[in-house]
Amino acid sequence: MNRSSAVVIAAALLLVGACSSESSSSAPQQSADTPSASPTEPASPSEEPEAATPEPEPTPEVITYADVVTGPLTTAEICNSYSELVDRYTSVVAKREKSLDGKADDSYKAAKFVRKNAWIYEDLSVGFTRDWEASATDALNTVSNGQAGTVESLDAYREASLEACGLGTNYSGLVSEISSIDRKQASVVTAAENKPWYPKGYTEALDGVAVKWVDGSDPCGRGPLCWYWHLSVTSESGCPRGLYVETNLLNSGGTVVSWTNASVPSLRPGQKAKLPLYTYDRSVDGIELAEISCR
Repeated sequence: MNRSSAVVIAAALLLVGACSSESSSSAPQQSADTPSASPTEPASPSEEPEAATPEPEPTPEVITYADVVTGPLTTAEICNSYSELVDRYTSVVAKREKSLDGKADDSYKAAKFVRKNAWIYEDLSVGFTRDWEASATDALNTVSNGQAGTVESLDAYREASLEACGLGTNYSGLVSEISSIDRKQASVVTAAENKPWYPKGYTEALDGVAVKWVDGSDPCGRGPLCWYWHLSVTSESGCPRGLYVETNLLNSGGTVVSWTNASVPSLRPGQKAKLPLYTYDRSVDGIELAEISCR
């Protein structure tokens, strides 16, 4: 081999070595001892923002009669209107006081009364309150150029204007009297609702059957002299299959010495039967109900 060929071979070997070294450095193999890169930690969620505290709503301004009255609190016309209303209810109270007197003590009178007077079912205070509210509204509108509807309550104006008219005591007295009338009306209605089903003067002898001893003509006619009584009987539901009554006859000492009876074949609901009971026994001095049957 000549000198020039040896130089060429050496140069070629150096070139190959350089290329291998460059390839190894450009793509290095990861050794087992080399730790892998840590995964990216997820970002922590941001904290929720605190809810904003709502601003409190402004308290609405309370408007009173003093805020709207543009001049005097009352007028002569207002005071006349108030006075007429006081007089009217004073008259109503007096009339109702008289008409309600004693009605609650008798359930039969109470029932008859409420049938003829429907007003008893509404408290007098209802109309009283309604009329005074209307009157006070008109009055406040008069002295405020129609601003009564903007005032939260008419009570304060009504009281103040009544005092200004010199009618405060009259009004307070009426309120008390009307409360008393309302209680009396309620008592009469309750008494009417508790009225027994049977007519006044009768006594319930058994459930749904009531009796009353009544006057009547001599059932013996022109025959021998007899002692007699009449018993009126009524039934709430009727006795469609017959009514039977049996009585004991007593002597003057109250001893039972005999008996007698009477009956009717049927009785409609609420219908009355007048049963004659008599005896020819002269030792009899009285009578008492012993048995009654309604079928």
